[in-house]
Amino acid sequence: MACTRQSALEYIQNRRRLLVERLQNLPLIVENLFQRKVFHEEEVSKIQAEVDRFDQTRKILDWVTAKGEAACYELLVILDITRKRTLDNADLQQWISCFPFKEDPEMTDYLVGSKPCQRYQSQLKCKARKITECTWKQSCSLLPERCRNEVTFSYTPLVLDTDVPSSLSKIKTKSKRCKKARPKKLKSFIPIAKQETSPADLLKTPKRRILLFGKPGIGKTAVAHQMLNLWAQKDHRELDYMFYFDVRDISPGINPMSLEDLLFNMYSEPEESREEVLQDIKKNSENVVVIFDGITDLSFHSVIKKLVDKDLLPDAKIVITCRPEVPSGDFLTDWPSFRVEVKGFSNESILAYLTKMLSAEPNPKPNHDSLSSVLNNLELFSLCHVPMYALMVVACIYYSTPEASKQPWPTTKMYINILRYCLQKHGGKRLKDPDKCLVENREQILSLAEIAFDATQQKTMNLTELSCEASSVQFAFLGALMIMVEPTVSNTYSAFLHYTVQEFFGALWLLQNPDKIREVLQKCQTEEWKHTKHMVPFLCGLLNERNIRLVNGLVPAQKIKKTSDWFFKEVVNTFLPLQTNQDHAEGGAPEFEIDLLFLCQCLYESQSTEACLLLLDKLDYSLDLDKEHLDPHHCCAVSYMISQSAKRKVGLDLNSCTVSDQGLRLILGSLKNVQYLRSDPSMLCQLWTTLLSGEADIDFTNLLGLCGNELHLPFLGERRVFERAEEVMKQSLERVNLCLHWDRGTLLSEALSKTILKCLTHINKLSFTPLQNHRGSPEKLEKEQKAVLLNLCLQAALHHRETFQGAVDTLLSLFTVYQTERYDILIDLYSHVKQAGRSILPSLRPLYQPAPAIWFIDLSERKAFLLLEVLKLQPEKKSVELKGWSDKESEVRSFLQCLPYISKLR
Repeated sequence: MACTRQSALEYIQNRRRLLVERLQNLPLIVENLFQRKVFHEEEVSKIQAEVDRFDQTRKILDWVTAKGEAACYELLVILDITRKRTLDNADLQQWISCFPFKEDPEMTDYLVGSKPCQRYQSQLKCKARKITECTWKQSCSLLPERCRNEVTFSYTPLVLDTDVPSSLSKIKTKSKRCKKARPKKLKSFIPIAKQETSPADLLKTPKRRILLFGKPGIGKTAVAHQMLNLWAQKDHRELDYMFYFDVRDISPGINPMSLEDLLFNMYSEPEESREEVLQDIKKNSENVVVIFDGITDLSFHSVIKKLVDKDLLPDAKIVITCRPEVPSGDFLTDWPSFRVEVKGFSNESILAYLTKMLSAEPNPKPNHDSLSSVLNNLELFSLCHVPMYALMVVACIYYSTPEASKQPWPTTKMYINILRYCLQKHGGKRLKDPDKCLVENREQILSLAEIAFDATQQKTMNLTELSCEASSVQFAFLGALMIMVEPTVSNTYSAFLHYTVQEFFGALWLLQNPDKIREVLQKCQTEEWKHTKHMVPFLCGLLNERNIRLVNGLVPAQKIKKTSDWFFKEVVNTFLPLQTNQDHAEGGAPEFEIDLLFLCQCLYESQSTEACLLLLDKLDYSLDLDKEHLDPHHCCAVSYMISQSAKRKVGLDLNSCTVSDQGLRLILGSLKNVQYLRSDPSMLCQLWTTLLSGEADIDFTNLLGLCGNELHLPFLGERRVFERAEEVMKQSLERVNLCLHWDRGTLLSEALSKTILKCLTHINKLSFTPLQNHRGSPEKLEKEQKAVLLNLCLQAALHHRETFQGAVDTLLSLFTVYQTERYDILIDLYSHVKQAGRSILPSLRPLYQPAPAIWFIDLSERKAFLLLEVLKLQPEKKSVELKGWSDKESEVRSFLQCLPYISKLR
């Protein structure tokens, strides 16, 4: 080991012989010495004029040592920074690492490679940015032009599972029977990020072979592009190279003959010094990353196979992306790699992606409800764990028509667009001619639809009977695994990326085979086959007149119209038979439970006014949703149902319902078509709070009529809610019954107090409703109401002194707790005001003039000194009936002082 006390000059001189023999990449050293102004231009020319490498090295060392300590230190720094390219000897590597460099040397001005290599690196980074930006723009082209603001590549984190068995034969397939409840089944599709693995980690890992695999559309290319993007954003302190090949774009007829042909002719050619760049790549292959995206077969590409097998660039990092079934093929079976499964978006990533994409519009507010409708619809939300599907959901939302923008798209239309988009991507035709793609692949799609229908009937997700090539269009919708069960035998397991996609394809088969529809409708009402009913809404959507042109390439339009002529009436009569209402009236139980929300969902997908009116007529225009849980998608369907009834209004029962604020806004958007509204108090409070806090123009007079002239408000809320409530009460033609909702311990908000005091003349009745889980004893509730009254009286005394007496008298008439005991309010109010420390006690005197002639006082609940204070305000002596006598001396003394103000004592 070299002595660390040596100067830089001595350090170089002691290793001069070894440096002369082993120093590499002299042009890089000379260029750095020139950049650092150690050498001037003439010296560089003389060094370059030397033909012999050893003579060049001697001249460099001689001139540097002649220039002294500072120049020698610069040379050592250059050798340390460029050691991978200049010091290929183990002794020299050890030697340079022992020199005591200054801490944190500034390295940004040093070249780590020759100028041609550096320029080529910049060239590759520019190409990397173009690749990622082009793909991103292509994805955004699905959105309206107004929403394509972001042109740079954007990555939303994907779940990368590194806990993958090295042998795919150990992978467990899905259970043959799907026994989970539907919500749990849908949630199970969303992957959980167990470990924090990212594209940045894959770049940093020392692993030199990385296999990224996953289902189609799950995000493999996005991970590869993020690796490319991260590398392109790096500074230039290290010279390295990254190449990205989309193998799907390489035709089998194009077979690069050499590494140079692949890297330079097929990817990016250096602008200068082609041979020098190639040699640098070969000699420093540990600084090279090559990504092959979408590999299926390497038999046609010998050079790529040599790279994968490490026959070329042995130290390079090779990244391969492929589908799950590909690693079981011949060429990757035994490839010793770091295996990473791309599983799609997690819960957090779905939320982040949808929020980002649905806020692309300059004014994102119009899409807030659309975002909420996806987040609260488990089917759509879990579907979005597949990034390709999430993109189509966003695109469909943005292309809603202005008339429909207040409501989410019918779900079936999203699935139809997903079908068309997947066909285009698989065929490589992008967005050129989706209708032609549909026609060309009709037989395969309908064959897959039949398999999906049979699997749904059997309640399984594994399509074990499916046998097709990975290149088949059917695999645009499937994930597949080939499992070796014997040395020469393998089983193929395929499954749709999401269970609802399987149901959609099952409905597609029914569309082609309408003679099977009635049988399915009957069977899905039984316990054994109830799981098949989820195909029915998709079938309703496929029969929607607006969707016929989208699937005309699969099923003739004439056939679809012929089916729709009888189908919707069949659905209504099947799920709501004529005898059901009569049986119910006679006390008989129907054969099956009527799922009104399901029917509304079906008819919303159909967008058929005629079918909606048929259902409403059978329900006698009464929608009873008592005790239902309504997500925004249900509310959208109910709202659509109500809106179709233009000639006759609909009765709506929301008693004990669970519904979000957005859902209420959707339902009450069709308020003009509602005849009456039944609901429990808590729902009415939520309803009023939601509408008063929103921006929608609501006919509140009509709403008051629907609610029995009751206005329900919370104790606490936004100021806007109470300000608009004040407008409602003042505009009402009748005095309003005001119901206040509070939980125990919640104080009346200042904003609500002001509203009540301003609207006292517009209030007919005031009542209190505690939250269901905060109901207490009647005595405690009475005590809390008294506290509210006293607080209102205090606020009136503070802010309405001129009308104080009238306000208190009105409040007393509204509060039933003091109706027969006016003397109680006189004492309690005096105490309340006094405790508040206000200088308004004299203004209370007018309140005591009409006080009761006889007072009934319980001294166990009252302090005698308060009785004394109040009696002093009376214009005449009072007759007092006393109980609850106290033996305390202070209380006795206080009561004795009251005697001059008492006319009669009992």
